[in-house]
Amino acid sequence: MPLTRYHYSQAVSAFFEFPTSNARRILPPHLQPLEVQHESSILAITAFDFADSMVGPYQEIVLSVIVPPLVRPGQEMAKSAFYPFLVGTSTEASREHAIERWHLPHYMKDLDITLTPLDGRMRVEVREGDRPVLEMEVSDHRKEAVDHLYQSFMVNADHRFKVDIHMRGPHSEHEEESGSLKLYDHPMTSPLDPDEVATFPFREQWMTDGVQVFEELERI
Repeated sequence: MPLTRYHYSQAVSAFFEFPTSNARRILPPHLQPLEVQHESSILAITAFDFADSMVGPYQEIVLSVIVPPLVRPGQEMAKSAFYPFLVGTSTEASREHAIERWHLPHYMKDLDITLTPLDGRMRVEVREGDRPVLEMEVSDHRKEAVDHLYQSFMVNADHRFKVDIHMRGPHSEHEEESGSLKLYDHPMTSPLDPDEVATFPFREQWMTDGVQVFEELERI
């Protein structure tokens, strides 16, 4: 299968501490959470505004647990590895595509996902009609062009998968703890205990006008 490309105008991601006990409930048995400190694991929330893809423009929100990357001799080491436990999108076509091609678990209704730049900050709001899902803010930092490798792990019935993902474009990253997160009572956030998730990120990333490139899906 050829490389699959998704062009985005905006992409933001933030890492939040949450209990390892919660992370273990979410992860399949063959994956372990990566702890930032003892009994504290990492919830990653990533939002995209895709301007062009195989299924047209759409917005996406991804909830993931950070896990150790798969390391193989002679191969580049991933910057981070993710287990996306729930993905939300703004269109049915984007959900069907990602489920069929990447085996990603989705919330099966359209969401309103807005990414709004506000004076050096990006505000992300996710709603289902009048019902809020989450609100997140990430702040900007000095940008430089990057080509970062990430890994994503997925499961489908008894099958386990991994895919390598390259994020290419202008990128900022910092650990100033200046962002924020608010989780609401909604089926998308139900795997989490909102009272136990940090309300500010310890790492924030922001990319603009770039491309997300998926390599071939691997069964592991």
